[in-house]
Amino acid sequence: MTYYFKNFFFGTIVIHFFLLISCSGELSDPKKTSKIFPGFEYSKAVAYDYDGSEKGDLIIEKGKIHHSVKKQVVLNKKQCDELSAILNDSSNYGGDVSRCFKPHLGIVFYDANEKAKAQVSICFLCNQHNAFPLITAQENIRNNSPSKLHGYSKKGRQELISFCESLGFSNCNSDEKTTEDK
Repeated sequence: MTYYFKNFFFGTIVIHFFLLISCSGELSDPKKTSKIFPGFEYSKAVAYDYDGSEKGDLIIEKGKIHHSVKKQVVLNKKQCDELSAILNDSSNYGGDVSRCFKPHLGIVFYDANEKAKAQVSICFLCNQHNAFPLITAQENIRNNSPSKLHGYSKKGRQELISFCESLGFSNCNSDEKTTEDK
């Protein structure tokens, strides 16, 4: 009888141990397991108002800031937090896109040595961006729902337009241009 009791007791402990291990992954905080853009400690972030071309020029290529910058603003902590919330919120994606990619808003994140380590170039005409590193919230939609659209949602687009306008930039809302182009 003691033999069966010891085996039952040992078996129960082993089963509970494996259940605890398997449940620990399900209970973890998603914010801790998903990468938040830009994905590193940065010393400063700078927003740029510029004219991307038909070629889809990014705000920074080969280590150089785009030649057409009209205005730049060093973002404060509140602005960085607001931008991070917009870009990392998966509900801000799922809208339609077009293929023009003429970005006008660029943000570059710099490390403590003033080296550019992350960037995002945003096109309001085609409702999408190009970012390095990739923005996890958007990539999750592409990977988990390939048939779902991956441009900015109506909410995400409006939040980005408001952010851009708060910086006093010139090309924040391209709805009129899109209508004229048709």
